[in-house]
Amino acid sequence: MEEKVMKNKSPKLVMIIILTALVIVGGSVSAFFLVNKSPKVQYLLAEAETFKQMGTILEDRYKNELRWLEVQQEKPVESNFDLSGEWNDPSADYEMQEVQSIVNSAKVSSKQVFDPVKKELEVDLRGELGSVNMNFGSVFVTTEKIVASLPFMDELIRFDDKDYGKLMRENDPDYKGNENLGLSQLFEDGFSMTEESRTYVEKEYIAYLIKGIPEEAFTSEKEELTVFDKKIKTKKIKMNLTEQQVKKLLKDLLEKAKSDEKLKTILKEQMKLTSFAGDTSDNEITTIMDGFENGLDEAIEGVDSIKLPNGLQSTIWHHSNKIVKREFAMGVGEDKTDVDTLMISGTQLLEKAGQKWDFTVGVEDSFGDENIVKIKGDLSWKDQKATDSITLTMDDMKFIYKGKEQLKDKKRTFTRSLGFTDGDVDPAVIWKGSATHENDSMKAKHEFTFSEESMGVNMFNLILKQQGKVVKKVDMPVETEDTVNIGKMNKDELEAFTEDAMVKVQDWMFGFMEDLQGEIGEF
Repeated sequence: MEEKVMKNKSPKLVMIIILTALVIVGGSVSAFFLVNKSPKVQYLLAEAETFKQMGTILEDRYKNELRWLEVQQEKPVESNFDLSGEWNDPSADYEMQEVQSIVNSAKVSSKQVFDPVKKELEVDLRGELGSVNMNFGSVFVTTEKIVASLPFMDELIRFDDKDYGKLMRENDPDYKGNENLGLSQLFEDGFSMTEESRTYVEKEYIAYLIKGIPEEAFTSEKEELTVFDKKIKTKKIKMNLTEQQVKKLLKDLLEKAKSDEKLKTILKEQMKLTSFAGDTSDNEITTIMDGFENGLDEAIEGVDSIKLPNGLQSTIWHHSNKIVKREFAMGVGEDKTDVDTLMISGTQLLEKAGQKWDFTVGVEDSFGDENIVKIKGDLSWKDQKATDSITLTMDDMKFIYKGKEQLKDKKRTFTRSLGFTDGDVDPAVIWKGSATHENDSMKAKHEFTFSEESMGVNMFNLILKQQGKVVKKVDMPVETEDTVNIGKMNKDELEAFTEDAMVKVQDWMFGFMEDLQGEIGEF
């Protein structure tokens, strides 16, 4: 039976399930409903307004942090990180105490300067062990080149983005990949669309899907509920799509995507944004897109063969366009004897001062066996103080998050823990710290502690100190005629340079190891 339950679903079925999920997505639909207040519109508007409310709650609570993120997207910012460890084991023997001393005297530091306007980046890395300092060098990046200043080289090392294809052919004459390294992608958000592309997808697909859902699929009635001990007058709206209605929506959407050249262009752009150093060449992207089109053909053909015996039922209860209760069920299978049913049910109360939810998400197979996950949350934010608790339960295992925060002026102090328990062990990671965000700077200290009953607390600590500030620019290094441009080398020149560099690296490492051994000997 277990093998039956866990068997893999076909790709076409997976695609169909994913697209069907769009039916209950309401991320940005409110703009499409200005006058009509039919049950269908109320349902979709409640979805959109609930999603919007969640964003508003997040923005209100973490407005200082979000403002600092905006600053980093608009101005050059220097960020400094110091990472160190603490090992406190009073029961350690003499030899382990020496090891503890070494760990407690070690630190790794990094500086990053990022200019989102000029698209320039500097990263350097340093290390300390007692009195021994180690400089790993600095790397400077623009959309056109990489320049490295390394401690074992007297000259700057440069590589141009446009020389990537040439360099690859020096090592492999049959190389057919990208000509550019793709440095410009380091300055792009690989998971975001342009505003134009986002608007197009919303208009052509989300709006198209919304219009395709028949009005007669929705019914509404008034109902009073008790949600977390609070009586609420709600509007209950049920969306009941038959098997044929769901299949028609899917086929129409798939057919539209199949013939949409602009959508394919957007998908290609997204793949390029997530590709770096030629890991996805133009030829590979073409192959992927061919697979996408073939997958759409298979999905269109497969729509009629899948079974949705009960169609799709989704019911929401909302108050002032905010959802307080939800029930969802849809069974999908490739034949009537093998149908897996996705079920979601629960209540939520999303208010400015506190948010609570209690949901059950599960899948029931054709044998009646259920795999259930229960998700409970209780978050509060009042008088600039927070007390949070989130529990995720699967069978006998619980994942537990707890947190306390206080915001005073622009300084946030917090204690957060993430752990799990199965009845026998209950390890947790405890995150304590503080962070202050100004308009042009920030500083923070984070302390991570691993806790388990047999070990106690504060035995192993990881400490991260962080500082950020707005600066004028990235100080790019001054290149001279001695700068070594790797991309201009032929194969023989590159091999000679590599051999010489390896000798210098070995000498540098040997000197460092001597200093390190001397330092360790003093512990």
